[in-house]
Amino acid sequence: MPSSLTQRKGIMVKNSQEPIFIGVELLARKGDEILLGLRGKKAYGAGSWALPGGCLEYGERLADGLCREMLEELGANILPHELRLVSVGDDLISGDPEQHIHISFELLEPTWTPQILEPDQCDEWRYFPLDKLPGNIFKSHAQILENYREAVLYKS
Repeated sequence: MPSSLTQRKGIMVKNSQEPIFIGVELLARKGDEILLGLRGKKAYGAGSWALPGGCLEYGERLADGLCREMLEELGANILPHELRLVSVGDDLISGDPEQHIHISFELLEPTWTPQILEPDQCDEWRYFPLDKLPGNIFKSHAQILENYREAVLYKS
């Protein structure tokens, strides 16, 4: 058993106090194109292209959290049953006290037009062919896109 875990009353208890965040991302696909947003000046990773998404809030189910984020970011009214799980990823950044787990879902042929509702976080939304993505992909989303293109749910 890893040393960071101890057993108490039959439950595995985590000894570390570092936070773990759960990110939920959307792969909105129209034909062979995927929606990406250019991260704004105040966003972490400014100037890179990223999937729409955000962090799960306490008490939310994964798909519900993603639907909330898409309404807030894109003005898109998405229902949980329209989503398909396509990627799970670890995001361990050396020297960063935070750990992120990314749970990503696909939505095929969205009928809505993405809106810029958080202009300090996103400069524009644009669809890109999956085989011609821009070179400056947000580092945390590169593995998600690779998993998606390779039809692999999780890579360690």
